[in-house]
Amino acid sequence: MGTFVFSPVDDHGHVNPTLRIARTLRARGHRVVYCGLADLETLVAPEGFEFLPVLEELCPKGFQAEMLARASELRGLKLLRFAREVQRYEDRFYAAVLAGAFDKPFAQLRPDLLLCDVLLPEPPLAAHGARVPCLLLNTTLPLRQEEGQPPLTSPLVPDGGRVSRVRLRMAWWRATYRHRLGLWFGSRSVSHLLRLARHYGFPRERIDFDGITLKPWGPELVLCPREFAELTPPRGTPRGEYLYAGPSVDLERQEPAFPWERLRDGAPLVLAYLGTMPYATDLDARLFRAVRDAAARRPDWQFVLGVGRKLDPAAFDGATPNVIAVRHAPVVSLLRRATAMITHGGFNSVKECISLEVPMVVLPIQYDQPGISARVVHHGLGVRAAPGGVTAEALLALLDEVTTVPRYRENLRRFRARFDAAEQELPAADVIENFLHRQRPTAMSAGPLPLSATTSRAHP
Repeated sequence: MGTFVFSPVDDHGHVNPTLRIARTLRARGHRVVYCGLADLETLVAPEGFEFLPVLEELCPKGFQAEMLARASELRGLKLLRFAREVQRYEDRFYAAVLAGAFDKPFAQLRPDLLLCDVLLPEPPLAAHGARVPCLLLNTTLPLRQEEGQPPLTSPLVPDGGRVSRVRLRMAWWRATYRHRLGLWFGSRSVSHLLRLARHYGFPRERIDFDGITLKPWGPELVLCPREFAELTPPRGTPRGEYLYAGPSVDLERQEPAFPWERLRDGAPLVLAYLGTMPYATDLDARLFRAVRDAAARRPDWQFVLGVGRKLDPAAFDGATPNVIAVRHAPVVSLLRRATAMITHGGFNSVKECISLEVPMVVLPIQYDQPGISARVVHHGLGVRAAPGGVTAEALLALLDEVTTVPRYRENLRRFRARFDAAEQELPAADVIENFLHRQRPTAMSAGPLPLSATTSRAHP
């Protein structure tokens, strides 16, 4: 039996996809330990997993939420002073990491494998120094630049035409130019990563500066079938090495309490949920107000708003008799009863909708959401709209579209069957065990292939 260390970003959207995998590995007799900043413990402790904190003095529990709250309240000169304070904090963070903060799990646990979120570039470098194999854990879709595929920051669905090819190149330029500038001019984040790579003996050329995020090259676990991820047939060899697995949708996770007695039996249910990011924006508030106003125009429907930590539920709850607003919604339980979902296009929410055959109205806000929404539309699983101009009338038109046109349910049924088959054929725990069985002590050594290569490295 082995020891597996999971190092996800401390956010529900990054932790939830790991829970089903971790439970399966633990049930097979492996030791599973989560490792990260102190806030991560709040997300994994209720599931009964071991937790090992790092940088706990620099980043105590609640520290990140406090910093975000302060940033959202400051303006002008005070915000500038705060930005300088953040820079000083970053300097301390960089110094602590270079001094070996991420060596702790390897020294204490002696793990057989590190499974690290693709958004965290430092732990894989430390794993390389400790000669511990690392499998990058992708809780969204591939972020590396691949020929014919747009970046996830773009809503583009390529059609192969000349205009589409130009738009594709421009989308990648917009997604990556900051990394190139950082490399040319020695930005703080790039300089930190290069120093750390030198410290752990990780070759500079094996750091990817051409993708959406800065990260080492290495095998990458992608939690969905390949045919959902790719908008166009692959051209030649993928530059990254992707291990596609079952979607690992956790439909049995612990969920918060909810006033179920307020739901009306038989009424169509719409769940509006815009993710778990801890900071509020004016756009979030406007979108929830549009949902509230749509509910007022459709009194025979029921609307549940999960506003998260961002907003005050009291501003929306009971605005009309058919509106229930809560801070934390039991998303899976509600989706089992839902007629449709209004979503930001987070990958977990989309996979849960597919698994429970719930058509989607996607309002992509940031990060990977435009690219995820492109796949929802491309595969006929829902509709999308630019969130900035959404009105109550527009929302109702979109909801009517996905709830009355049969092809959306038909496509969802087809993709659910594909998801179920992928979970049976290639469960993520099997892929991880097989990867470890390959005994690749230099797992992070895989580098980029040229775009013109011809032998596939993407596993089905």
